[in-house]
Amino acid sequence: MDLTYTSAIAEVIGKLEAGNPLPALVPQKAWNSELTDTLEAASLDELFQGASLKNTTFAEAIKSGLLLWNDALDESHTISQGLADQTGSYWHGIMHRREPDYPNSKYWFGRVGTHPIFPALRQRALELFKETASPSDALTEIGEAIAAQDSWDSYQFVDWCQTAAGDSDSDVTRFLQQIQAEEIKLLLAYSYRNAV
Repeated sequence: MDLTYTSAIAEVIGKLEAGNPLPALVPQKAWNSELTDTLEAASLDELFQGASLKNTTFAEAIKSGLLLWNDALDESHTISQGLADQTGSYWHGIMHRREPDYPNSKYWFGRVGTHPIFPALRQRALELFKETASPSDALTEIGEAIAAQDSWDSYQFVDWCQTAAGDSDSDVTRFLQQIQAEEIKLLLAYSYRNAV
């Protein structure tokens, strides 16, 4: 991703990458409540540091995504439920997947349809699978399913997350967390490119 965020956004991403690099599939609370407060209080002008915004919906999506990465689900949801576009629906779907409210997540992914980040997300998932040493049979099955499909299946990913939600120590859970982290990063970058 050849992208330069504003220093305010880059600082938040740096904190999240250092402290919460693989967000839980189903978080119990915000990772950093102080960061939640800071993000909620920040205006778009503060986050984007006076950069000219061509689309405030995508700018709000950035804020929703950063809150979501911080495991602040309610605060992210407050923003994403007001974003009536494909990317807003994507953030909304991730939030409900992590809540967890799997049927509601699938509803929002239905509104997403085929998102422009899906090809890159599928590619990253395949790369992550190839990097996994001695995958379990369950993880091998997931990797083979991703490889067999021509496009990313957000509904299938919801199902995998639901199955793994009760098992925090398996290689499947870690793999799904890795994909989720990539998904958040890709969607943040997409949102940023469309905001400025």
